[in-house]
Amino acid sequence: MSTTRLLLLGAVRVFQPVHGYLLRRELLSWQVEDWAHVKPGSIYSGLRTLAGRGLVDELPGDPVSYRLTPDGEVEFRRLLDLALREPAPGDPSRLLAGLCFVTVLPRAEVREALRARALHLEAAASGTAARVRSVATDRLAPATTAELFRVTGHWIEGERAWVREVCGRLDAGHYRFAGEEPGPDLPVDGLWPPAVLGDAPETG
Repeated sequence: MSTTRLLLLGAVRVFQPVHGYLLRRELLSWQVEDWAHVKPGSIYSGLRTLAGRGLVDELPGDPVSYRLTPDGEVEFRRLLDLALREPAPGDPSRLLAGLCFVTVLPRAEVREALRARALHLEAAASGTAARVRSVATDRLAPATTAELFRVTGHWIEGERAWVREVCGRLDAGHYRFAGEEPGPDLPVDGLWPPAVLGDAPETG
């Protein structure tokens, strides 16, 4: 539910005030059915649930529009921080949902959240390696159980590699985050921070 809630709150925040059918169309264009397992019909029921919990306001009209409440903003920020900071073993959808809205945060805050994620992944990698060693000495467990932990270890190592890469891109000035001047999503001629982009020589 946390992934669906993050997607709905984040999408309302981006497009508010927004009609439910426009929100549904937008989210389906992100292919949320494939990677977040969000069914089209659950979007409307999810919005009604959020309204009932005071996280979004239903604005009168035909059709009804939605807008984030102050409590909804707090919950959105909490879920976004959780998505970036804490891995969810076996379920990448929470991270993917967080990446949809990551630029609403300051760059330094995103960098710190990913640093925390890297520490969680390091601990998980160590624990998985220990489980492989344990299975090797456990006469009751099927020997192939070790492959369960080996493949999990590869998933973790793949995510660790991505965290290192994305942190490098953030440090190099990719994307525009909260509080930064508007500009290109990639550094121009290697120039960064954005304040110097206006001094870049014209090309063409």
